[in-house]
Amino acid sequence: MKSTDRVLVYLVGFILGMLLVSMILSRRAAKEETAVDPWVAHNAGVVIAGTADPLPSGMPASIQRGKIMAFGFLPSAEAAAERVWLLNFEKSYPYVRAVEDLASGEFSYMAADQIAIELAEGVDVTELKPMPNARGLPLRMLHHHEHLAVLGVLRIQLDELSATRSSDQQ
Repeated sequence: MKSTDRVLVYLVGFILGMLLVSMILSRRAAKEETAVDPWVAHNAGVVIAGTADPLPSGMPASIQRGKIMAFGFLPSAEAAAERVWLLNFEKSYPYVRAVEDLASGEFSYMAADQIAIELAEGVDVTELKPMPNARGLPLRMLHHHEHLAVLGVLRIQLDELSATRSSDQQ
């Protein structure tokens, strides 16, 4: 076999291989595009069942991907000031509380299972640790932020921040 024939065979093999790989990757991408996201299916089921309002379209796409764990109006359904969703995420921060202020239409987001506490200058977090621990609230110190502590909440529920605050005031 001449060297030109050999180069031609390699070139044809390379082109056929590229076409085959391209077809395989295109087929895989088409399958992923048509697959139904289970989180979206869950949220649609919750909305259809009437146990939650859909997430507003004004919320960022990253929040829209969360699985709705709970929904409600605070302070109550009769005197609603805000709509609250508890969301669960598979890959990023697990529990997020998304709130829509009904008066202004503004959105706010925060962790649903902890509260960050900024400490005043000169306050040592180790002196504070026994007080929340006595109430069953875990307190963590962050070594890379000297004036920041993280307080765990009692349970992950819609009104948990209020319940944690009232527990702290007792």
